[in-house]
Amino acid sequence: MGELVLLALIGFFVIGPERLPGAIRSLAGAVTQAKQYAASMREQVDSAADLAEVRRQLDELREPLAEIRSADPRRAVREAFRDVPQPTRPPRTRSHI
Repeated sequence: MGELVLLALIGFFVIGPERLPGAIRSLAGAVTQAKQYAASMREQVDSAADLAEVRRQLDELREPLAEIRSADPRRAVREAFRDVPQPTRPPRTRSHI
């Protein structure tokens, strides 16, 4: 608060009592614009960070999705049964009475 009083006194003597209210209004407008600009920039940076996180998550999902898309269920079943031992003699068939 002391700094503001000191600045006001310096402004009073440098600018003069007639132009001081207009200078304060101009300064207040500039400060308001600077705050709005800073808030806008902060929002853009946050948005870019969120976008980067979404892109990272999508990149992590691309490989599993590619595997799912290229999956061939018939081939998977053939490969699963390839290691199953084959019977040595044909199974007996039951005759109907």
